[in-house]
Amino acid sequence: MSFFDESICDCCTCPMQCILEQLVGVDNVTILTQTFFGEVIINRVEDFVVFTNQGIFPVCQITGVAFSDPTVKVNLKLLSNNNKGVCACCENPITNLAMLLIGKIVDVELIGFSLGFIEIEIIDVGKGIVVGRNPLVPNDINIFSSCAIIRIIPVRIQQMNNQPTRFSNFRTLKKNKSSLTT
Repeated sequence: MSFFDESICDCCTCPMQCILEQLVGVDNVTILTQTFFGEVIINRVEDFVVFTNQGIFPVCQITGVAFSDPTVKVNLKLLSNNNKGVCACCENPITNLAMLLIGKIVDVELIGFSLGFIEIEIIDVGKGIVVGRNPLVPNDINIFSSCAIIRIIPVRIQQMNNQPTRFSNFRTLKKNKSSLTT
């Protein structure tokens, strides 16, 4: 994994770069930004830029990634308590909350993602990163930048409120995306 810990990018961009570096060459990785949602093959990651078969993305704009390859295991940056500034007020609280919800099924809402919630079981949390799996398809892994998460709703609260716009993961959303726009 990349070395970091000495910049203002430590809270979300550096951890996401570490995740993306581990996904180089993996088929059908789904990338989510505020304006792009699609499958890519990551060719390389360097200097906070991701080079893919679908274009070049700045890492700071990637809010989430998903993949279904059960052989891929990602390593996360360990949590630390020395964050200051933006990390202390934005990333730390959502990361701490996600830590308490490991093993729970939740709906996640992301910045710029106007099509609904993504339902996951939180399975791991690292510095700036929340990892979940689709409760219905355990090989579907979703990884989000903590800084991009604007709301987490435990499913039991979701069911009480009867929210209609839930998706199991990126891939389910992609299949349903065309029906939402008609």
